[in-house]
Amino acid sequence: MYLPLLVCLVAGAIIYWKGVLDARGTALAVLMGAFVYFSAGFAWLLLLLSFLLLGFAATRYRYAYKRKLNVSEPDGGRRRVINVLANGALPAVFAGLYYAGDSSPFFAAGYIASVATVTADTLSSELGVLSRRRPVLITTLEKVPHGTNGGITPLGELAGFGGALLIGLLAFVLGIAPLEACLISALVGGIIGFNFDSLLGATLERRGMLSNAGVNLLSSFAGGLSGAGAALFLLR
Repeated sequence: MYLPLLVCLVAGAIIYWKGVLDARGTALAVLMGAFVYFSAGFAWLLLLLSFLLLGFAATRYRYAYKRKLNVSEPDGGRRRVINVLANGALPAVFAGLYYAGDSSPFFAAGYIASVATVTADTLSSELGVLSRRRPVLITTLEKVPHGTNGGITPLGELAGFGGALLIGLLAFVLGIAPLEACLISALVGGIIGFNFDSLLGATLERRGMLSNAGVNLLSSFAGGLSGAGAALFLLR
């Protein structure tokens, strides 16, 4: 029982030392990681850690250039507790439901889809702002400045697709589910989820009705449910 906690604490220390999360964000991430581990196992924890590392790598990529464009994350890309909640809450819920629901494949697919969504969204945002093409608003297709909520680019869409695909492949390699279930849940959930994020950004977030954290939480919910539903429907 102590070994999993030690693993989470060591991972948390590395995450904080590398500047991935601030102190409170790291503390919450450690608790979430321990919850996921005890609910579903080490493979599920590794998939969640993969999102953290991929997201941080994308955030730090060409960070100086992003800062020059005024589209970079503050504090060197270090995320806060609200980001941990927005991106990690639904995967943790699916892990808990998996434990309580007799290891239902639906909850495993939902977990993969929700992690794929937040990964795809982060990569789409952080790499899409580097596009030489101006973004277009997802609702009207009018050109908007880089960093505009709801703005999309071909590069961002490709990065989001790649992030979702990578999570699906990692989930299979880690043995969380069969290949077909991993790919369907990750790709369907991830693609729907990160584009739903853009849709909310172009509408509710731009009007001040939702925060960025709220958008992330709702998009992970949409991606998680749609990915799990697609896997259940197509593989029944």
